[in-house]
Amino acid sequence: MTVLIVSAAALLFIGLRTALLFMGATEGDVPATASIPLPAGSRVVDEDEQCASGGCWSLVSVQPPSGMSPTELSTTLGTEPFARLPGSLWDPRVINLTSEVQGDLLVIQADYWSREPSP
Repeated sequence: MTVLIVSAAALLFIGLRTALLFMGATEGDVPATASIPLPAGSRVVDEDEQCASGGCWSLVSVQPPSGMSPTELSTTLGTEPFARLPGSLWDPRVINLTSEVQGDLLVIQADYWSREPSP
């Protein structure tokens, strides 16, 4: 019986948290850098948050691991041209990723609001 009560309470908590995330969502919400699945050895060299009329996004400049080019890192992340990362149990919102090679860095844009570009 205790297991049933604890399970019901956990489901209620998760449901309420999800509802609050979606009800309280604003165009200013941006994904955390930690939500981007960077391969081991990658190094974040800069993080920035930018906003415009369509919402806000994170810009994360990443140095790929040794032996990997920025283009290969982009391919690994699937950001050519656009990737969608599923949310987690803690934050079920989908994260949208695009990237651009800038010298020896890959600059990743992460947001909750953009849509996949039309072909």
